[in-house]
Amino acid sequence: SEPDQNSFLPRLCLARHRRDLCELALSEMAPRARLLQVCAAAAGLLGARHLFGGEPSKQEVFVTPNLRGEAAAALAAAVLAGSVAMPSPAEAALKYSVFGFGEGISDVYNQIDADQPNPYNVFSNPKDKIYKEQDKQYLDKKKVALDESFKRLETQLPELIKTRQCENINSVLTLQLGSMRANMEYLTAGGSPGYGDFDESKPAWKKANAFFQKVVDIKVAATSKKFDQAAVSYQKSLELLDEWKKVVNY
Repeated sequence: SEPDQNSFLPRLCLARHRRDLCELALSEMAPRARLLQVCAAAAGLLGARHLFGGEPSKQEVFVTPNLRGEAAAALAAAVLAGSVAMPSPAEAALKYSVFGFGEGISDVYNQIDADQPNPYNVFSNPKDKIYKEQDKQYLDKKKVALDESFKRLETQLPELIKTRQCENINSVLTLQLGSMRANMEYLTAGGSPGYGDFDESKPAWKKANAFFQKVVDIKVAATSKKFDQAAVSYQKSLELLDEWKKVVNY
């Protein structure tokens, strides 16, 4: 069938109108694009002229630094600082030490204080230390804890051994009494490890170690259901405890 001329003509006119609008827009944009290109080129020429030695205009508000002069000054300052900071060849020589003998600072034995008499002790010299192991506050704290331990040992264990309560015996010996040995060792040595006298050949240490062994015997006998043996070890432990108290003036 033939196309309808009445509908074809308006479409043709609309297409021609759109083409005319596009040509008009392009004709208006062309001068603007050329103007932007000219401005960019001018700005590049002005920047290059100023950077490579051109005379700046007297009306400029912001002036970029003289890169060549400042770079030379910075390089000279860096060279001067490096020459001052560089150690002499004698100072830069490597220093070695073997087990603390020598001047090697990186050696672990040379990282302690110079006046420390013990090469294996990383703490300060005992004469300047702040911690005083014989201070009354530390001794009183240990004695308070020991009083509670001895109280439970003397009041709770006899009945538990008599009634053959092995689990409760182990509970008493491993809970609060678990700190009893450390507190007794502190009073026996006169201080904590590294400060007190831990020579176990002395009488106070012999009494303390014998008492510790009897306490262990009580636990072993109770676990093995040998309550008669536990009772014997218990009585012996009380005797040793009294002897220890006399030696250390508890």
